[in-house]
Amino acid sequence: MIKQSKSIFFVVLLMLFILPTAVATTISTNKVFSEPGEILNMPVMIENVNHIGTVDITIFYDQTVVQITGAANSEFDFMHPVINNSAGYVRIGGMAYGEGISGNVKLADLILEAVGIANETSVLSITINELKVADPTETTIPSDIINNTFTILDPPGMPTGLLSSTGCHWVKWTWITGPNNDFIEVNLNGVWVINCTAQSYNSTVLPHAIQSISLRGYNSSLNKYSTILNQTVTLPNYPPIAVACSMHQYNNIGSEYKCDVIFDASASSDPDGSITHFGWNFGDDTTGTDELIKHVYESYNWNEAGYVPFIVTLTVTDDIDPLINDVIELPVNVYMAGDANGDGSANILDSTLVGIKWGETCTNFWEENEDGDRADLNNDCNVNILDAVIIGTCWGHTAN
Repeated sequence: MIKQSKSIFFVVLLMLFILPTAVATTISTNKVFSEPGEILNMPVMIENVNHIGTVDITIFYDQTVVQITGAANSEFDFMHPVINNSAGYVRIGGMAYGEGISGNVKLADLILEAVGIANETSVLSITINELKVADPTETTIPSDIINNTFTILDPPGMPTGLLSSTGCHWVKWTWITGPNNDFIEVNLNGVWVINCTAQSYNSTVLPHAIQSISLRGYNSSLNKYSTILNQTVTLPNYPPIAVACSMHQYNNIGSEYKCDVIFDASASSDPDGSITHFGWNFGDDTTGTDELIKHVYESYNWNEAGYVPFIVTLTVTDDIDPLINDVIELPVNVYMAGDANGDGSANILDSTLVGIKWGETCTNFWEENEDGDRADLNNDCNVNILDAVIIGTCWGHTAN
């Protein structure tokens, strides 16, 4: 007998776990957000119901915030609303014939009008007067109520104050978000790129490109976008930058004994493009056009105090606009042939300097070895017999 009782207990317990739990019937409205003066629909739903035949409910509301102007689209065979906006309620009755209706059933779509001002809210409070099964017993259906609210909001405002700053390869936009926006939708050149809560957006673009940005705010409660704010930006053309150097700081007249002065403009650049022309003026009424160029000087400038450098100019030209360029000046020392120390004479002092630096060479020109540069009279990056021969041949010459 005890074993049989235990078996029955376990069977009952198992059935409790296996049998599905009944889902409660609920009557509910939606949470509604509206702009001032807006008219919209709100469904009144009866969910998880079986064979409902009769329903009678009252919904109370603050008539200074929202008013009801009608009801339609019921799934019941008969539905009738009694609206009293003066008192702030609507009473809705419905009947379903035959076996009634089961499942999730729409009692009606209420037509609501926002009559209050922004940021006002009204509770939509439901009272059940009658909810019965469609059979002769007219059994009352137990149910729960889910009340919601009607809130008035101002519409999302258009973003304002759109500004842009540009670089060679980028544009950064900044703006003020605008009121009642959850995020700003960013569109570039007709293509959506991001929804952001930040108040700026930075994009990498090609030089000289034209970029169009479109912004609009979005309010999720109203499910609405603001008016669009547009701006078009053209990346400016940045000028080239001229950089010139003379590979040898000290040079001799090359028309008498070979001495090429080497000029280099390879460090020049155009931040948003390329350089289309290199223009050299060597300061002696001659010119050249290569990025790396050799020039032979046929004269020097001497006054009683010493040598006066030639002023070389380099002009680099922009690839977009040939009228845009950059010019830089470069002083270049040119001494008479055989003068290593720059005192205006070819003598023992020059021979001594060559002797001191004898055998020295350079791979990246003379850089910080100033005396080596002076002793290298023919600019071949070697201090040797060729430099001594130049001094010997010009021995006793003086600058004038």
